[in-house]
Amino acid sequence: MSAQASSSQPSGFGSSGALSHVYIQYPPLRCKISGERHIFYDDGTQQLIVPTSDQVFCWKTTPFNPNATPSSDLIGEGPVLSIRYSLDLKLLAVQRSPHEVHIQNRESGDTFSHKCRYESERILGFFWTDTPTCDIVFVKTRYIAQILVS
Repeated sequence: MSAQASSSQPSGFGSSGALSHVYIQYPPLRCKISGERHIFYDDGTQQLIVPTSDQVFCWKTTPFNPNATPSSDLIGEGPVLSIRYSLDLKLLAVQRSPHEVHIQNRESGDTFSHKCRYESERILGFFWTDTPTCDIVFVKTRYIAQILVS
């Protein structure tokens, strides 16, 4: 995998110079994984994540080694809207639809799902935390859900 981040700031942003995302302009990010669908960046674990139809490949970005062999996990068939590893890398959360996230224990293979309560509700995003009161937070259209997994 190779990428180069641009240091130029798009016009229209505040004068602080801070941006919340990285924009890769040139050369384009390339991945040599057959069947790759998207490339995600997990800011919590600092990994590039590439899902295929039934598995996911990951590269640590800090320190980045372009010749490193990726780690991989089976994730089952289905769409991947978002994907993140827990901060301790023991769990993998895959958002399959706007209403559901599957969480898989990487050691045991056990899985469970977090679903929206109401049909009109949507999961806008989720992230793992390192607080003693919850492991994962779901940001939804109606409220924020905090869940203790362990």
